[in-house]
Amino acid sequence: MEQQSALTRRYGRFRFLRFGKRQKFFLIWVILWQCAALRAQINTDAVTWMGRNALGVDDYLTAIHYFNQVIEVKPYLSRPYYYRAYAKFTLEDYSGAEQDCTRAIELNPFLIEPYQLRGLCRIHNRDFKGAIHDYDRVLQEEPSDQGALYNRALCRIELKDYEQADAEMSDMLSKWKNFFRAYMVKAQIALERKDTLNGIRWMDSLLVHNAKETAAWSFKGRYALQKEDFIAADSFLTKAIQLSPDNHENYVARALARNGRNRFGDAIADYDKAIELVPQHFVAHYNRGLLRALVGDANRAIDDFDFVLKIEPDNVPAIFNRAQLKEQTGDFRGAIADYSFLLKAYPDFTYGYMARANCRRKIGDTKGALNDESKVARSQLDLIFGRKRRTPIKKVRQLSDHSLENYQQLVEDNPETPHRLIDQLFGKVQNRPTEKELLPPFTLSFVPEQTKNRQSIYFMSEIEELNSLHFTKYRMEMTTEPDHNAFAQSQTSLQELSRYDNERQNAKLYLLRSALNRAVYDYSAAIQDVREAIRLDSLSLSAWLQYAVLAADIQRSGNSNAETAVNIPELYSHALRLSSQNACIYYNRGCYFAQMKNEKAAEADFSKAIELDNRMAEAYYNRAVLHLLSGESEKAIPDLSKAGELGLYKAYNLIKQNRQGKK
Repeated sequence: MEQQSALTRRYGRFRFLRFGKRQKFFLIWVILWQCAALRAQINTDAVTWMGRNALGVDDYLTAIHYFNQVIEVKPYLSRPYYYRAYAKFTLEDYSGAEQDCTRAIELNPFLIEPYQLRGLCRIHNRDFKGAIHDYDRVLQEEPSDQGALYNRALCRIELKDYEQADAEMSDMLSKWKNFFRAYMVKAQIALERKDTLNGIRWMDSLLVHNAKETAAWSFKGRYALQKEDFIAADSFLTKAIQLSPDNHENYVARALARNGRNRFGDAIADYDKAIELVPQHFVAHYNRGLLRALVGDANRAIDDFDFVLKIEPDNVPAIFNRAQLKEQTGDFRGAIADYSFLLKAYPDFTYGYMARANCRRKIGDTKGALNDESKVARSQLDLIFGRKRRTPIKKVRQLSDHSLENYQQLVEDNPETPHRLIDQLFGKVQNRPTEKELLPPFTLSFVPEQTKNRQSIYFMSEIEELNSLHFTKYRMEMTTEPDHNAFAQSQTSLQELSRYDNERQNAKLYLLRSALNRAVYDYSAAIQDVREAIRLDSLSLSAWLQYAVLAADIQRSGNSNAETAVNIPELYSHALRLSSQNACIYYNRGCYFAQMKNEKAAEADFSKAIELDNRMAEAYYNRAVLHLLSGESEKAIPDLSKAGELGLYKAYNLIKQNRQGKK
């Protein structure tokens, strides 16, 4: 016994045998907590591994989903932020990627990779001084990092520090004669200094060392195009396309060269390819519309100008060209509408009056035609007395030039700006066109299969109680994205509800039936049901929300109904009296205000929803769309980035489209 006591005093191995019940429970809790912590460690490692695998196969959306999970469990780890930043960067969400890199650096300032990636993000975000700072940090650790030296030189060019950039590139060539990108930077510096011939020499030197350098052939082609040597431009750009068939800019440039050679069919084919690669390409659509009109393909030319005017509704040359094409195809009323728009902006545009007069005669509007013809006569008298002549027509106009004198001239982006020799990094992103449209309000509906794991689907305890009653075999949820089979499921569920006809006093039954009737577009029955649900349970928050959404549906449809007189903001105010901190109410009211064109109130409500629930992706998305529709794209990007991070992945489509629209 004495020996055992000595051992016990020395090591404490068996002391727990003398613990009371509370101590035993505490010790067991500690052991279980440690086991759970160990399991969490294993799980986060496994999820990180799955995320990195997703990056390896270019599945960036899935990778973000995995790294979100790791960050939520262990926000103190730096690498998950870096990996998520890489995925966002490849999806062209440069603002979101930069934020993640910054967080990774804050957690571990000794990692070099986040500095490298943040430098690239800052280049895309045009923070060149910040990018130089990051590359300086990289070069402290790795002085021979060619990528950092090269990118830093590009930043210096953007800041017009040509002397320093030129010296650094010369130093690189003295160390690495086969570093071909340095030749391109030297050529770029020559162009910035307006020394085009020296730039050509550097490109020729590069091609001596590497005849497969796409950027060099592209540059030589553009230089020949500028000199109107269309045959040489066609040849050089063809070589560039053979080496890099996915570069859409070379197709657009070659189309201009082929147009100069009167090879209109080949030029149209090049624009087709550019649009295939970048469906939102403004210049390609505009120029293809002109060439289609030239070769007599009027209807498809109208399609191109419709696309252009969707992006730029006030593009005068596009409106004029479309008006002429509509006149050719017999759509005289459409042509009159376009000519009227032009004449409002250009009241002295004589040809517009003549053309509109002709269209008005075609539809029997003789009085309107005579009025237009009298204005033409007055303008002829003005010309006799020395009216100012129009300026000469250019062969190729700038994208921003909306002058009517240039209405039939092809467009190039910025002809006065030296062509950049900087390689852009385009990730494998979702290229599906996404309209700048607000998401609808949250309503009671079937949960779509593709979003069941979305963390942003709004949870309400009332709906959980409703699902627990098993009125229908399908699960219901408050969501902005009804299941694609919602119509059929609602019809089936309405039939199932006939089993509960005896439960006339069940408010949840009426609420469910209201949602089902709305899904099959029986708004009258849906309104009656939701009002009955509120009569039976006036404290049902989801019923008040459903009522507000249904009333807005009916008002929007324009049907003559008693609900058109309902004060919808008052319905939301009543819901807020029931639950003043409910983000869903503010989000839905924001959707209503946006529908009523009260953008300021809508933005305030979306912001309040985010304040109450910073994981509501839909609120970030809709606030971003409001900014995009008002032309404030810089404000929209952070919200789109956050919406994408939270799982609303079509936000990345809008980020990509917005960036392409600026090119």
